Amino acid sequence: MLELTKEEMYCLIPLCERHLDVQLWACVEGNMGRAWVDRKNKPAIAMIVVADFCYLLGCTEEKSDILAIKELLEQFKRKIIISYSNYGIPVIKEYFPNNHKSCSRYAIKKEPEIFQRDKLKSYIDVVEAKFYIEKIDESNYNMVLEDEFMADCCCYYSSLEEFLKNGIGYVIIHEGEIIAGASSYSYCKGSIDITIGTKKEYRQKGLALACASKLILDCLDKNIYPRWDAANLESVALAEKLGYHFEKEYEVYSIY
Repeated sequence: MLELTKEEMYCLIPLCERHLDVQLWACVEGNMGRAWVDRKNKPAIAMIVVADFCYLLGCTEEKSDILAIKELLEQFKRKIIISYSNYGIPVIKEYFPNNHKSCSRYAIKKEPEIFQRDKLKSYIDVVEAKFYIEKIDESNYNMVLEDEFMADCCCYYSSLEEFLKNGIGYVIIHEGEIIAGASSYSYCKGSIDITIGTKKEYRQKGLALACASKLILDCLDKNIYPRWDAANLESVALAEKLGYHFEKEYEVYSIY
């Protein structure tokens, strides 16, 4: 397998064009991640790694390709593996029989016109009566980056400058601690992928809902679509409160 430079990522387009994942297009555009292909001229297969995700794409029956993918996967244990291929799941099950696991994730529909601004503003108003929601910028970027729970809000950007140019995020800081936030986990042209969280002792207060509402309203003002992909049913329920609709459950894998 050959690793692509940022300038060569365009060759991934035929393998990615049927998929909407922001992480994939973040890599295709050279914004984030790394990618390997069997050949640089019209590749038949590819492996793309962006943040916590690993994508397997294309079709092959070649034993040499299968072994090359297996060797690459060994370097990226504990990534969330999504297979858009004919070989991904067989490789995992054959070569990692005792050290892999699978779990469900939940796809959310892409519907640009669904958001109700008044409802989103009402979620913000309830929380801002007690907590201040602040935008991630140069004043708090390092604090977010150094917070183990909230670092995903900006840790996959190469610098503050890149985040300020391409990222969007909001956090709630209470008594010197970040307690909730919502941000752009990754980005591509016209879209971001949302990461969101609230620390355990502050849950059930609408904090994540309010931060996400701020984020979505900002995206709407900038003509950016805020993609949501849920790791659990609680995330699905939160997405539905914001106006999103569930699409389907799908299976992902990881190697440990």
